[in-house]
Amino acid sequence: MESDCSKNPPIELLRAIEQFNAGEYYECHESLEDLWRGEPGKIRDLYKGILQIAVSVYHAKRSNRRGALRLISSGMELTRQFVPRCLGIDTGLVIEMAGRIKEELARLDPEQSLSPAFIPKIRLTR
Repeated sequence: MESDCSKNPPIELLRAIEQFNAGEYYECHESLEDLWRGEPGKIRDLYKGILQIAVSVYHAKRSNRRGALRLISSGMELTRQFVPRCLGIDTGLVIEMAGRIKEELARLDPEQSLSPAFIPKIRLTR
């Protein structure tokens, strides 16, 4: 897996990161789903993990706390195996970010939505 992680990120992944960072979580989901479905190797777990985190944020912004909590946990679990970085993504920061979102979601009342202040950007390390 180390050799897979050291590769340059595919252009589709870079686009998905741009979408996430622009707050376009549904579009990010669509981009990552295409990558995830087309990837036969272990790296597909990274795509699926980030996809689930993006969908979690999408749900959280729409006050679907239950769905958001479920997806953020599974997304973190999938992404955690690629720490500290993979395909140029600071995956350690992604896990940290997702952990903060998860804590905030647990603190919120069910009808409250997630504040944008809890959604930092995905950072590339290259």
